[in-house]
Amino acid sequence: MLKSNISLKPYNTFGLEANAKELFSFSTVTELDDFMTSYYGSLDNIFILGGGSNVLFSKNYDGIIIHSKIKYIKTVKETATEIFLEAGSGLNWDEFVRFCVKNKYYGAENMSLIPGNIGATAVQNAGAYGTEAKDLIVTVKVYDLIEKKEIELTNSECNFEYRNSIFKSADFKDRILITSIVYRLSKISKFQVKMSTYEGNFIKRQFHFWNDFLGHLFSSIILKRKGGKKAFFDYRFLKNLLEDSGLLPLALKRRIVIKTRTSKLPDINKLGNVGSFFKNPIISLEKANSLKKEYPDVILFPYLDDKMKVSAAWLIDGCGWSGKTHGAAGSLKHLPLTIVNYGSATSNDILTLAKNIEEAVFLKYDVVLEKEVVII
Repeated sequence: MLKSNISLKPYNTFGLEANAKELFSFSTVTELDDFMTSYYGSLDNIFILGGGSNVLFSKNYDGIIIHSKIKYIKTVKETATEIFLEAGSGLNWDEFVRFCVKNKYYGAENMSLIPGNIGATAVQNAGAYGTEAKDLIVTVKVYDLIEKKEIELTNSECNFEYRNSIFKSADFKDRILITSIVYRLSKISKFQVKMSTYEGNFIKRQFHFWNDFLGHLFSSIILKRKGGKKAFFDYRFLKNLLEDSGLLPLALKRRIVIKTRTSKLPDINKLGNVGSFFKNPIISLEKANSLKKEYPDVILFPYLDDKMKVSAAWLIDGCGWSGKTHGAAGSLKHLPLTIVNYGSATSNDILTLAKNIEEAVFLKYDVVLEKEVVII
């Protein structure tokens, strides 16, 4: 369905006022194909919009916004231990997680309550508490707006990285529209999977499991050394607790994740936001060690063998920007990498605040903050 002069306020979680010249929404690939077959304009006039949970409209959009409303979940394959679910790109992500938990399918629970739709999980390689979309995604069906046909990409072809994918590349951005994604979920818990790998009777397998678990936990929280120098990080104990211990029912795991997220992030219906406005910067081990030497309380996370992630929230807080505002936009005091709309913020309020934060972090720590949000 094609509509003209549409307000985008309901289509972005920042709740910013902006209009689109035209908006085309579709519920099937056939509807999309019919529209594109009759469209002879430039792709430069098209913007693909999902749930609006990672976009900032800085002005009215003088073109066509294409918005998927494909919403379904279906089983495409099933084994004794795994199930493969296909979900439409317009389906709310947390609806999918709720479906998985209700049916006792393991894997997505750590990503409970992440805002946005199914399609965005692949674009952003969304993640939380040690789980990323790439860990679950098997294939992604996309519609090529130039070739005007649907194709399928494997997980490896998506080039997933930290909050990044091929869908953000210059060749794919605003050309490739995700129509559905197939996820692999487990029908048994990680605890059961691990227990099944040990030999011997039940007691012996329990001993082996807890020996490995506690050893891993201990090695995760102590300071490690690399080449005689310290490589520091704060590991996420919640990942161990939720994924490995087998102590918590799946539904309870989801409730814990939701409670953890809501204790940090405000309800987008009350305070407009896009979750994390900034990414956690990826830095070299040398830079990490340098920061740790100068700032012993720095928060670092492991990332590959030769890199680390430094907490954006820690950097921003260290510069004194926690809880600061510009106009009606502000950074959260307890989670400063999140910028919120206090009710009447403009895009300029948000972008000015973000720029001030970025400059302060660079000047003090010589670290570049990268925006996670897409600015239109």
